[in-house]
Amino acid sequence: MTSNDTSDILASIRKTQENIAVVIGVIFTLIMCIYFFTYAMMVDRGYSGALWLMGISSILMLLALIYLKKVSFFFTRLWLGRKAPYRDVIATMSANTPS
Repeated sequence: MTSNDTSDILASIRKTQENIAVVIGVIFTLIMCIYFFTYAMMVDRGYSGALWLMGISSILMLLALIYLKKVSFFFTRLWLGRKAPYRDVIATMSANTPS
């Protein structure tokens, strides 16, 4: 594999990882907005199970956002790791590989 091919593959992997991170961020933002506007309704109706679910999932989403680079790289490896041109390059990479 030539250097030009490798740099194209790295750029593609980096772009895919960035897109996945944006999608995760947007989805979590929408879910948190829904949680914000439905919290009072849940309290008024006494849905304690739903409140626990909202609280626990909020903590998990916060942790995912803190480690967003590693989470998006994990999904990038799942998405592109099976494709032949990307397989060798992704195998040598880690989430902490500098840009």
